[in-house]
Amino acid sequence: MQREKRNQKIQILRGLAIIAVVLIHTCPSGYWQIICRPFINFSVATFLFLSGYLTRTENEDWFSFCKKRITRVIIPYAVWSVLYTIASKSWSVADVLRNLITAKSAATMYYIFVYIQFVLLTPLLGKLAKSKLQWTGWLIAPLSVIIFKYYPLITGNTLHPYLSLFYGDSCLGWFSFYYLGLLLGNNLIQPKYRMKTLAAAYILAIFINIVESYIWFICGETINCGTQIKLSSFLTSSVFILMAYSYISNKNYSWTNNTLIIIGDYSFGIYLSHIMFMRIYSHLPIYPNLPFVINSVVIIITSLSFVHYGSRICNKELCNYLGFK
Repeated sequence: MQREKRNQKIQILRGLAIIAVVLIHTCPSGYWQIICRPFINFSVATFLFLSGYLTRTENEDWFSFCKKRITRVIIPYAVWSVLYTIASKSWSVADVLRNLITAKSAATMYYIFVYIQFVLLTPLLGKLAKSKLQWTGWLIAPLSVIIFKYYPLITGNTLHPYLSLFYGDSCLGWFSFYYLGLLLGNNLIQPKYRMKTLAAAYILAIFINIVESYIWFICGETINCGTQIKLSSFLTSSVFILMAYSYISNKNYSWTNNTLIIIGDYSFGIYLSHIMFMRIYSHLPIYPNLPFVINSVVIIITSLSFVHYGSRICNKELCNYLGFK
């Protein structure tokens, strides 16, 4: 029963994370980024944390581990990349191959590349996590964001397109969250914070995030000043993850929600498909004029229904190809 409750909590966190993902993709640019994004920037960080948390650092067959996890995501990635490319009216083989290689068919596809990198790196990360150099793992994400994000913003120098493409699809900026999941899931660190303390820290971190987002905005980064890849976002996401860990591991926190569990169960399919429905609805006269929160609700309901009923109609093999399961 205890294991079942833990699994429900994990699905609830996945449900919250995918809702936040949709909110991020519908959130307008400008001041909305400053105000709203700090509250929802925990999304991808939470997915990566849960992946690390559910991964053991000891494995007698790493090849099978990598094969199983990569196969589960790479086929849906390829299928949806082709679908998004076709939906963009790019019918050539060259366009399809370019999008497959660069993960640029839709805004969500980079995550698959990031996840695969972490899967391949897990044997090494496990050794690092258990070594005396464990602390060096915390430096990778902050240093990378300083080099690839802050340096261009401060100096006004733009990165070479290939360098920018490399960083956009790399796991460097997300490293801390998967690494933290590995450490917590394998009991290599056992932080003990009261939830009230973490909640207070989270409120403070959000304030810092708002301030930094505003600084980015006045520096000219008006479209994506609320990005998840900046130091204050790392802070808010890390505190959120510590709250999520406390929620999972503490028996006293028994709150559950069936709707969030269902959304969590179908989160991967929603992640893959929701951009498609955003593109479809953007052609409707009323949709672009609705408040973005209402747009998000529409997208979540539509993509959840699509994945839920699609998983019932399609056979198991097709569901696996489409990422419905």
